[in-house]
Amino acid sequence: MDRNRLPPSLLYDAGIALSPTAIRPREGAIFTARWNGIQATLRSLPTPAGLSGADHAESVEWLHRYLIRLTALGFPAPRPLPAFDGGSWTSHDGTLWEIVSFLPGEAVRWSAQPAMEQVGEFLGRYHQAAAQIHVASQRPGSLPLSEVPRVLLAADFGALRIHRDHADRIRRLAERLARDLTEHDALASERLVIHGDFTNDNVIASGAAPRPTGAIDFGLAHLEAPLADVGYALWRSGRPDEHAHHVDLVRARQYMRGYAGMVPVSAAEAHAVPVYLMGRGLQMIAKRVRKGPPDIGMLEEVQWLSANAPVVGDALEAALS
Repeated sequence: MDRNRLPPSLLYDAGIALSPTAIRPREGAIFTARWNGIQATLRSLPTPAGLSGADHAESVEWLHRYLIRLTALGFPAPRPLPAFDGGSWTSHDGTLWEIVSFLPGEAVRWSAQPAMEQVGEFLGRYHQAAAQIHVASQRPGSLPLSEVPRVLLAADFGALRIHRDHADRIRRLAERLARDLTEHDALASERLVIHGDFTNDNVIASGAAPRPTGAIDFGLAHLEAPLADVGYALWRSGRPDEHAHHVDLVRARQYMRGYAGMVPVSAAEAHAVPVYLMGRGLQMIAKRVRKGPPDIGMLEEVQWLSANAPVVGDALEAALS
């Protein structure tokens, strides 16, 4: 049985018509489709390492409930479609599948247009909508920043075949993250559902003069401090190019200027963003530790951020004036 395809009978019963070709993500499969005249995306959702099938199903249900409320507010995000006997996801042969509305346009990625300031403003628009939605419980299977130091400090890096020097660096950085999060906790008392990966790869733009028109792939959404979303976005899209291991201060400043035009940000909060940037890299390492032998290629960027946090914070603060 091909786990990357649903059987024709199930698709027929749900009224889903697939396009001829699949999009191949890093895991699973994605198909464009039509359901009840609506252009849609049908996607397989492999169970993350360390998560039971039941918890994975609960995680998907948590996210779909949230997306229904988010899109009802008018924010342009994928809307779960009730194709499977009134539900927007189903399980077949041990794999979960979801169907959501398709957002037309092109991913911004490394394009010069729309500008970083516009993308930052778009994240601010998302947070304005998210702030209107009360979510009482954390998403099952998520790894909020507050838990990252515990995961890394408890890791058996020897068994994971991580060089002792690298393991010592990771532990020192995890200890620093714990201290920094405690210091900034008073600034981050608010929690909302952050996108979790609001990079330019997940922002859709359209129009002759491209502007942000949608956000896709909420697969990492969870309850967190709102400014963590800024840090997570800049982790990748704040670099000068795709292969760099440092943040471009001009791009970061432009992004913050756009965001702060929509959501008030204090100088102290601007200086908290480098903590979330560094935390993003450590969070990625922690997730890989949970899976098994981890890729720690992001350690170089984490170390750069650790050394240059005051400079990055000053640049972000300058965007507020």
